[in-house]
Amino acid sequence: MIIERRADLDFLRVAAILLLHLYHCGRFFNADDPWHLKAPQLLPVLNQPMDILHILRMPLLMLIAGAVAAYAIERRGLPGFAWDRMKRLLLPLLFGMLVVVPPQIYLEYLDRGRISGSYWGFWTSVFQLVPYPKGSLSWHHLWFVAYLFVYCLLALPIFAWLDRPSGRAFLRRTEAFLARNWNLLWLVVPILAIRIFLRHRPETNDLLHDPKGFLFYGYLFLTGHLLARCSAVWARLVTLRWTFLGLGLLLLAILLPDGEFPFPLEHVAVWLFSWTTLLAILGFARRGIRQEGPRLRHAQSLAYPFYILHQTVILAVGYPLMRPAMNPWARLGWVTLLSFLATWALCEGLSRVPWLRPLFGMGPVHRAAPAGSALPQPSEV
Repeated sequence: MIIERRADLDFLRVAAILLLHLYHCGRFFNADDPWHLKAPQLLPVLNQPMDILHILRMPLLMLIAGAVAAYAIERRGLPGFAWDRMKRLLLPLLFGMLVVVPPQIYLEYLDRGRISGSYWGFWTSVFQLVPYPKGSLSWHHLWFVAYLFVYCLLALPIFAWLDRPSGRAFLRRTEAFLARNWNLLWLVVPILAIRIFLRHRPETNDLLHDPKGFLFYGYLFLTGHLLARCSAVWARLVTLRWTFLGLGLLLLAILLPDGEFPFPLEHVAVWLFSWTTLLAILGFARRGIRQEGPRLRHAQSLAYPFYILHQTVILAVGYPLMRPAMNPWARLGWVTLLSFLATWALCEGLSRVPWLRPLFGMGPVHRAAPAGSALPQPSEV
């Protein structure tokens, strides 16, 4: 089976990262969880919308990452894929921990009175290699890159097996099963098991002490990869897109009123809402996005560096905007707009500097485009 790059998945990846940007801007202002910086006036009305975004944004990105891995293996072969993950994931992660993330820690420590003085004086403390929050070394929002790199390495034997006769037979049986009736809903069962049996374990995003997050996102990565290899399933997703959307909205309507349901009904409703909504999103994107025009291709080429930079830029823009007296909605608007424009401008600039591109996970500039309109090669991350 030939696995081709998909415009719908590229579109969803760009959309998910833009939603992630909005989410992190909102974390300045929501009232129900801590963050690196908080606005002087909070907006509790954001709590519920952000809770909904929280259970959709990163699962969608991990599903897409698993699906795109199938395309990358098809294009490069398994050894080439492994080497490419080293370049596009590990190198940006290390660079991010040393250069991109430290300004976030500096601003947080400055705001809390833990440090004073210049940033450059603080930056040298990163090389003491003391993990955050005691020290200055962290991957912060780049945990996604770290986890994705580990998943890619651990899954190499599975990917190799899927290209053997027994693996191809497994894919045929799986495709036939998932393309029938409502069988795609069965894929939520491992999610429910992870979220219920590990419900008392916090998601730390530190890899070593995060069994719930590690298993949850690892399962989504493998599921996305499996879906990408089962082409008939996507026709079923298109057929059932309205049904999945309706089921998701029904579950959301049940969950929105204040109060909790008895265990385990709350967990089942929340993650069934998440899964049906994700299936609906995949189905609608597959139905509506068939061709990748130059704008989408360009946005896709900048999506990964945008992800790497966005949280640092949000905090750098938001820190001075926390001081002036301002309506909280206006403050949220300025933080969102200015951080988006600044991150976009930085991505446009660094994408034109060849030696910077690998540090942000970008490949070489695509040379086949007409003169004057060359676009960077889309990222496969």
